[in-house]
Amino acid sequence: MIKKLAAAALVSAGLAGAVSAQVDFDRGADLRDFVSRASGLELVPAAQALDRNSYSRDCARFSFGPSDKDVLGDRVWLKSVESVTECHTVMHPGPNGTQVPEQQCYERPGMSWNQAGQIKILARKLWPWERESFEICLSGPWMELYEYAAGYKYSLRREGNYDTVFELTPHEKIAMHPDEDGLSAGEFSYADGKYSFKVNDKWAKEYAGEKVAVKVDLYQDKPYWFDGFKGSKEFVFDAAEGYTMTFAGADLDTSKAVFEPETRGSKKFYLKWGFKRVGVISKDDFIKKGETPAIEAK
Repeated sequence: MIKKLAAAALVSAGLAGAVSAQVDFDRGADLRDFVSRASGLELVPAAQALDRNSYSRDCARFSFGPSDKDVLGDRVWLKSVESVTECHTVMHPGPNGTQVPEQQCYERPGMSWNQAGQIKILARKLWPWERESFEICLSGPWMELYEYAAGYKYSLRREGNYDTVFELTPHEKIAMHPDEDGLSAGEFSYADGKYSFKVNDKWAKEYAGEKVAVKVDLYQDKPYWFDGFKGSKEFVFDAAEGYTMTFAGADLDTSKAVFEPETRGSKKFYLKWGFKRVGVISKDDFIKKGETPAIEAK
């Protein structure tokens, strides 16, 4: 999700948490109208380029992690060049002594702009795995700030014109994506007709009071053939340093399983698994973690 942060003065309310329309991931989503409504200010739209003029676009991406102090990003210089299309009419002989007009066009470089940009974020708290991402872009004389990933609703204050500092003030916390490596696979085993799968949680202390859901899909390993899906099951736990899932084949949801005739010889099985955080700290995105080693189940 990308947002364009644009303001001419201090904005008293935070930016929108989501944009429902389709997003152009090259240019971002334009939140100028929202910012104007949120601040109660009438923002003057930037002057529009002539139909036959275009501008190159120069951008710099910034990433910020946790910090208890104000954060000041690097100062970068951006350059944009105008491209001017000029046309003129050439007359050519036509039928019966007439003249037929033809328009001929060519492009030439026009004006150029060099501006410096910098991002300053006032003190805020992020979780250890969270990182925010912003981009400053210059197109013609217009420099804009785009938000790619943010942990807060921010208000924006812009200082300077040709040497611009975008100052972001945090307000309400926004849930970000969980750490994909927060949970890791432990031992996968089989005994007495039941499977056992253990998972470790790196951030148990940080997620104290919340829950985590772990989903397992059981597959039969079949060399030289398609592996057979046997069923799935989801387990929900209170956040802890480790989780143990014990289940038999009869405990699985087999509505989408593939039933095949039994074959002789060893039978090896493995899990595909993933998890999601359940609570307010992180988004409840489902994270696919991959496969366990195959084990024999007699």
